[in-house]
Amino acid sequence: MQKFFSVNEYLALEPPQLANTVLYCPECGQEHRIPIKIACSGNDLISKLPEIITSILVLKTPYLGIVYDRHIEGKLEDLFFSSFTALNFPFVRCPLGDYGVLLDSSVEIGDKAVTDLPKEVNLLIGVGSGVICDLTKWIATKSKLPFIIMGTAASMNAYTSISATMTENNIKSSILLEPASAVLLDSTLMASAPLEMTCAGIGDLLARNVCNADWMLSKLLRGTYFCPVPFQMMNSVQDNLLSKINLIVNQDLDAMNTLSDALLLSGYTMAILGDNTSPSSGSEHIISHFFDFQHEFYDLPKNLHGTQVGIGTIIMSTAYNILRGMNPADFQLDDIESRRPSFSLIQNDHKQMFGKYGEAFDTVVAKKRIPDTEFRKYLENIIEQWSNIWDLLDPFLMPADTIRHALETAGGITKLSGIKRTKQDAIQALLYGSHYRKRYTILDLFWELGLFPDLAPKILEASKVMEESH
Repeated sequence: MQKFFSVNEYLALEPPQLANTVLYCPECGQEHRIPIKIACSGNDLISKLPEIITSILVLKTPYLGIVYDRHIEGKLEDLFFSSFTALNFPFVRCPLGDYGVLLDSSVEIGDKAVTDLPKEVNLLIGVGSGVICDLTKWIATKSKLPFIIMGTAASMNAYTSISATMTENNIKSSILLEPASAVLLDSTLMASAPLEMTCAGIGDLLARNVCNADWMLSKLLRGTYFCPVPFQMMNSVQDNLLSKINLIVNQDLDAMNTLSDALLLSGYTMAILGDNTSPSSGSEHIISHFFDFQHEFYDLPKNLHGTQVGIGTIIMSTAYNILRGMNPADFQLDDIESRRPSFSLIQNDHKQMFGKYGEAFDTVVAKKRIPDTEFRKYLENIIEQWSNIWDLLDPFLMPADTIRHALETAGGITKLSGIKRTKQDAIQALLYGSHYRKRYTILDLFWELGLFPDLAPKILEASKVMEESH
């Protein structure tokens, strides 16, 4: 039975208590519904699985499909498979990917898994982190099956979201899918994951300090929907999390519980908005997604999602600070208009750089581009509202140095060399990332103000994500 709350009651709830709740939001006038029925964080959650399974499959005999990455197959033998056998729960193994190859959340892999899934299966359990979570959502939705997510690492923030980032023809997009029936984040299990995965999760969480500014910017300049409640939901837990970074590194279970709660909450901030991931994903994620595109298109190394997001957050926080320091009186509108690239020129650039994939970039640009006849008035409005814009953006922003310090304290990667990307790779992400994803962010504004491409190298220099020169 769903529970209904006021805003103050809602914000005071512990993350597991927010599962299956509804808020009729006075801030934005919309209904915020968290459709995940059960959410748990803490220790020894595996022992609760039988009870949770039977509560989901009322009057049905469980026949489980266990979705996982082949890389953790041995680990699952002791954790899951033996216990299901002891409980007389029939199950089938659904391993995805190949040994030695990082798994991708591709539509092709997901569709093959749907085809291969035995008809007897009536409940899926996804055991893993980001990619497995996305693929389980996809497989369950396409197969019309309930599912449980058992997180094995604190590496990303979308366990409780109801969308998945899927790759098709080298292009990533967020797709609205069915919600999990239950999400379990076991702190003991997550503490045993490699530290680099935990650092990635922290990087993904810190993204809120850029993406909510992007979200507000989109409201101010493009009139899109915005609600402050998702940002407010994360305020107290972020402060608590940052104070426990050292303890998390040392695998302290109480600190890991704090991290698990933060991950639950971050996913909720997206779930309450359906297919809108703006509270947890903005320009910093666009940078990360473009790094992924470079992996697919140029065969550059693949990295953990949250690791890339952490670096993207440092870069984009720096970008906001640079723009914040500019004087709008210095913007010469005639010059900006005269240097604005035509759509046909953009199309030609995309074709030369990205081949057949350039058409997808064209489509995104076409949807976001202000018509030439309206562009001058659009620029005038930005300059007129400059001070007010920053008054509204500032509360959502965190200094890049604070973000960098948190990641470095956790032992995370803060340099491009750590993700096998060069200065030119990052410049390409800054310049073309906004052409790759449909959401409006500060990256689009840099182009509109005539600051790109010249400003991109300066942003990188100021962000300190490149190796220091010797």
